[in-house]
Order: sequence, then C-alpha cells, then structure tokens
Amino acid sequence: MNRTKYTNRTLLLILFFVIAGHISGQTLSGVLDSEKLQRKTIEAVRIKNPPKIDGLPDESFWKTIPLAKDFVEYTPRNATKARYDTEIRFAYDDIALYALAIMYDPNPDSIFKELGRRDQIEQLATDYISFDILPYNDGLNMYEFKVTPNGLQNDSKYSANRQDINWDAVWESAAIITDSGWIAEVKIPYSALRFPKVDQQVWGINIWRNLYRLNEKSTWCFVDNKMNNVLKYYGEIKGIDNINPPLRLSFTPYLAGYAERVPGVNKLSSVVMGGMDARWGLNESYTLDMMLIPDFGQVQADDQVLNLSPFEIRYDEKRQFFTEGNELFEKGELFYTRRIGSTPRNYSLPYNNLLPNESVKKNPGKTRIINATKLSGRNAKGLGMGIFNAMTNNTWAVTENSETLETAKFLTQPFTNYNVMVLDQNLKNNSYVSLINTNYNSPKDKYLANVTGTEAKLNNSKNTLAFFGRLNVSNKSYGNEKHNIGHNFMASISKPGGKFTYRLTRDQADQKYDPNDMGFMNNNNYASNRLNLNYSIKDPFWKILNTRSGLGVRYNTLYEKNKFKELSFELGNGTTFKNFWETFIEASWSPRGYYDYYESRIWGYVYKIPAYYYTEAYLSTDPRKALKFSLGGSLSRSPENKFTGIKVSLSPRFRISDRATISFSAEWDNKQNDYGWVNTQYDSLMQPTIYLGAREIKTLNTILGGKYIFTTKTSLTLRMRHYWSRVKYTGFYTLNNQGYLDASIYNQPHDINYNAFTADAQFVWYFAPGSELSAVWKNAIFSSGKKVINNYMENFRGTMNSSQTNSFSIRILYYLDYGYLKKLL
Repeated sequence: MNRTKYTNRTLLLILFFVIAGHISGQTLSGVLDSEKLQRKTIEAVRIKNPPKIDGLPDESFWKTIPLAKDFVEYTPRNATKARYDTEIRFAYDDIALYALAIMYDPNPDSIFKELGRRDQIEQLATDYISFDILPYNDGLNMYEFKVTPNGLQNDSKYSANRQDINWDAVWESAAIITDSGWIAEVKIPYSALRFPKVDQQVWGINIWRNLYRLNEKSTWCFVDNKMNNVLKYYGEIKGIDNINPPLRLSFTPYLAGYAERVPGVNKLSSVVMGGMDARWGLNESYTLDMMLIPDFGQVQADDQVLNLSPFEIRYDEKRQFFTEGNELFEKGELFYTRRIGSTPRNYSLPYNNLLPNESVKKNPGKTRIINATKLSGRNAKGLGMGIFNAMTNNTWAVTENSETLETAKFLTQPFTNYNVMVLDQNLKNNSYVSLINTNYNSPKDKYLANVTGTEAKLNNSKNTLAFFGRLNVSNKSYGNEKHNIGHNFMASISKPGGKFTYRLTRDQADQKYDPNDMGFMNNNNYASNRLNLNYSIKDPFWKILNTRSGLGVRYNTLYEKNKFKELSFELGNGTTFKNFWETFIEASWSPRGYYDYYESRIWGYVYKIPAYYYTEAYLSTDPRKALKFSLGGSLSRSPENKFTGIKVSLSPRFRISDRATISFSAEWDNKQNDYGWVNTQYDSLMQPTIYLGAREIKTLNTILGGKYIFTTKTSLTLRMRHYWSRVKYTGFYTLNNQGYLDASIYNQPHDINYNAFTADAQFVWYFAPGSELSAVWKNAIFSSGKKVINNYMENFRGTMNSSQTNSFSIRILYYLDYGYLKKLL
C-alpha cells in the first residue's frame, strides 16, 4: 500500500471527527436547569405487613409512600427530561426492602419484552428497571437488581474496578403490562445485601430505566454520561431505621447423575454423585463460601483452537464457584482460577518415560479438587478482605506393558494447596489501595511459588486526573534450589472523564518474573510504553447518536538491555447512528516491523518481521429488528515478506418471537505467507538450527445457537460449534543470528488438518428461589491429521466419523436458607 495514500486517509478521518466535534459543540436543546440535576433523596416507609409480590399495587400503603420521580435522560440526550414518567416507591420491614415501580408508556403494545435466561437481560431486546443500591454509601461497591416487563431477573455486583455478573442473590420480583405502561414489584431481602450495623441506615441509590425501542436510558438522579464514574452522582435512600443484619446461613446440596461414552471404550459408563455448597455470613460484612465435593460436569465446553503460537491459550472461567464473588481476588491480576483443577504439572512425564512395549493406560487431564473455600466481604470503614483456599489430590498416571501386562504408576502432580489473600481499602473519589498474595505449595516435591502485589488507584474529586500503580514480586523455589525473584511494575496517569480523555502507561516485567503457577502471563522480559488519546461525542447531532475516536502510540522493548520490539500507531472510531446501526473502523501501522523474540522457542534468537499495517471494519444493524446481522472484516499486510491476512465474519440473529431466537456466526481467516516455527535441531556441540516455515493457514469457525424460553423459570438452549483449521507449508527456512531467514533444504511433513466439534444442549428449570433442575447433553470431537482436506463436506463427514465423547447428565440442587428453615420448624 502506498504510504502517502495511507497518511492522507488518516488525515481525512481526523478532519471529519474535528468537524463533527464542532457541530456537536452546539448547546443541546431541552437541557434541564442545574437545580433539577442535583442529587436527590428518597424516604422509605416502614410497614407492618409485607406486600404480595405480584406486580399489582393493591396494598393501600403504596398510595401514601413518597415518590421518586422526575427521571433524567442518560442517553441519547443527556441531562434532558425523560420521555415518559417513571414513579418509584420504597417500603421496608425487618426482613426486606420493597419497591414498587410504575413505568408509564402511551404505547404498551410496543413495549419490548424478549424472554431469556436469568442474568441475560443486557443481551435481550427488552425494557427493564434497575435498582442500584450502595449499602455503605461509599461510591464504590454496589448491588444491582434488574427486572423486565416479563418479570425476568438480573443481578450483579460492582466494585472499584469490575462488575461481577455471575453474582446471584435470592430475591423476588413480579411484573405486569397495563393499559398505561408496566409495573414491577420487588422484594430484596436483607440477606442479599451487606450493610453496616447502625440504627439509621443511609444507602446510596439510583434507579435506571431502559426504554429499548427508543434506545433511551434514564435515571432518577442525573448522571453525566461524559464522566466514567457514574456512582458519584447517585442519591440516597433514608428512613430505614432499626434493622439488624440477619444471620446469613444457607446450604445448597446437589445430586447429579452422569452417563458417558468415551473413545476407545465400548461400555457406557455411569456415575451418581452428590455434594454441597455452603454459605455463612460471619457478620454483617464478611461471608464464608465452601464447596464440598465439587461437580463441574455440566459446564459448557471450551472453544478450543489450533495453537501454533509459543504461548498458552487463555480460556474463560465458566465454573460458578470460581466466577461468583471474585472481584477482590482479581486485584493485581495474579489469580487465574483455571489453574485450580487444570492439567497436572507433569502430565507429559509418563509419555517421556515409556519403555519398549509400554503404553499409557490412564493419564487424567485434570487434577481433582478436594474442596475450595473463600472468605470475602467489606466492612463499614471500606476495608475489603478476601481469603481463598483450594486443594487438589494426588494425580496418578498408569502405564502398561503389553507383553507382561505389568503396570507402573507415575505421580503427575502431588497434593497441592492454592491460597490467595487480599486486603483492599476504599478511599475517597472512587479510589482504593490493595495488597494481594498468591501461594502455590506442593509439599511432596518441595515446590513453592509465591507472588505478592500491591496496587492503588487515586482519582481527584473532579474526576479529571487519575493515577494507577501496581508492583508485583514473584518468588519461586524448588527443593534446595536458590530462590528465583522477579518483578512486574505498571503505572499510568490519565484523564478519565470528559469529551477528551488520555492515558499514558508504562508496563514492565523482568526476565525472572513468573506468576503462572496461579496466574496467567504469556511472556516476561518486556517494557511497554503506550499513549492513548480519545475524543467522545455523546450528544446526538446530524444522523449520529454518539461517536468516539481514538489515537494510540505504542513503543515496546525488552526489559533486559532495552532491545527494540515494536513501534506502532493506531487510529480508530466507533459510531452509533440514529437508526441504531453501529460502525467501527481501526487502522494501525508498524513502520519498523516487529522483533519477535518468542517464535524461535529459544531465548536469545529473534525473528525480525518487516513493516506491516492492519485495518479493520465492523458494521452492526438495528438490534430492535427481528433480523439483525453483524458484518466485519480485516486486512493485514507485510509487503516485504509478502504476508497477507484476510478475515471476514458474518453473524445474523433472527428473533422468531419473544420466546425463540436462532443465531449463527461464521468467521473465515485466510493467512498467506505466514512464517512460524516448525522444528529445532542440535548438532554434536548442542548448537541449534532453528527452522521456520512459510505456510498458508485457512480457518473456518462456525457457531449455531438456538434458545426457546418457556417461562422466566424454564428454558432450553442449544449451541453447536465447528472449528476447522488447515495449515499447509510452502517452504522452509533457517533463522540466522541477525534475525532473518535463509533458504533451507529442510522438507519434513508438518501440514495439519485440525477439527473441533462440540455440541451442548441444556434444559433448566428454576423450580424455587435459588434452586434448579438441569439436564445437559454434550458431544465433543477433536481430530487432527497431516493430510490437508480442501473440500468442506468431505472434511465434515470425516470429522463426524471420528472418535467422539457423548454424555448426558441430570443435576438437581436445592437452596436451603437458615431463616426459612427456622420459620418452617
């Protein structure tokens, strides 16, 4: 590509957004005066008899309770009066906080009310009302409770740096659609909250209303959408007096049955197992969670891919115990929960020690978790504390001699203890300071990995300047070996709020830093310097609802000796139009290329990739329509080594009704003249010869999904994924000491034809609060061959005929609350 043309296009993009910013700078008509934008207070009223949670405001006391009203638009026309009225009332007793919400709408037949599973509201075409409660009124820690016109629930927790969407509370709600809009009634038991033990409670609060067909979000207390700290604008709820935090003690026993057929075994295996989760509120602030005899058999399969890189693939955590209530344990980015119950550390040991006529008869791919416990919470002074502990049992592999039938056992990972400790103190202005320690201990082989980190986030009162800093130190020892100590340091200064924002960041790690026994990091020995500049227009103008443009500069080196790695420039824009279509475009350029110190697999050897550029574009249509699709594409080019990468994706979604939806996504990735490591050979003096291959990589990834929601309590979902990747080598080279490639006569076969096919079908019935019955069918096929197949149908038939794992399971779990049991007995 001509560099001059590329620069001219970049300048035109910048000019467009400058002009757009000037147009949007005009005063927005309808903006409310400052008095109506002040923080508000609402009174809750004590009641003698609780309301029936049915969505019908039949109880007479609702008519006499003060109103929270006069909602203000958050988007698209920030600081203007909300289009339709909303009225909220709060009542309470010794058990719970109650809320009645009336959402007026002159067109009730047009209210969006798509059904889905719990905690999926943000993904649905539906209106909702959200109650955001901060019991400590600290501007940092919040509980969120959402309800849709169909009565579907969504709950989550917020802390200073993240949202925990996997947090689930036991609460009640009901909703109905009327001739004048819709009504929601909510009961939030105190057992679902953490609050100080004082006579008079003053909680932070705000209420959000989503009017989906108009893409309008409005709030009871005005929130400036140009500032990223929305909690600073929240109001207060008062009048909740003389309530005591209840004893929070609950048990969730489960019983599960599995039937499975695995490759190479003709017999169908089955097992019945049981276990229990327990939760105990030690006081009003801290909670102890325990998992006894865990069961994760119904967790959705990972989307496995062909990994040609020198780095480990990071997969998302899907096990509920490890996803819920973990906001404290994510401080410092030191705890990757997938390490617990993962592949044994010496998994390859039995294969490396096979003798003639021996084969591996048994080698578990995951360590078995004995139990896991976590203590977490935050007190009235804003001190958060978290303690996590898990243990895995000895993991054994078994080999067998085919002639003598003798077996041998290999300990692939001995008993291991995983421990995490966190202290986190809230500070003013949405700031905090934290201390975290992770400890991995394998006593039998005297292996210890310890990482200690501290981080702080400091904001000024106007949210115009923020500082973030982090320092982690790792310390590893094995037997009598010398301790190996390394560090990771990151610091940034930023302007987080306003139309114009910036962030300047320095991130570094030395060659000895290694948190990977309990954390996740692809590589150490790096120093990264980055500057990001962003300009946002959130007020509608012309045909645009909002737009955001960004410019980034990145300069990376090795930490040791400051050796160059990469210099890159990035320019991007994301825009939402008034017809609710969205676009995104990004371009980046690395004029000096990339010095890859990792592809060779031997430290000290670098592969110098020539200059390259990358462009990406994305388009998404109106999500309110029954048929919605997303289209994306990207182009990567490195002209000097003739590398070209083209990626195209298409994702249609069809909403058949409010109950049924079908979705499909397909992504095609085609790389030509991609260069990567294939082999390393050593001579008699142990001097390496590193071979890299030029290859064509073609990957097709398709996902078909469907759901049918019977009620807010019952649902059926299906997901099928086929991933097909072909790697064909067209030439081989040796990597010389200067980092360039020389021609080679090496010509061994390295072609790959890889397939991963998974299918998951799940039926779920929430038959009681916190209780569920689930039935899951799973199918998995993973195949890899050295013969590249170019015909899709031929490849698909071969994949379906490969060995596969099938399983069917039923699990029932029942939530038992101490308060309910006490009342019952």
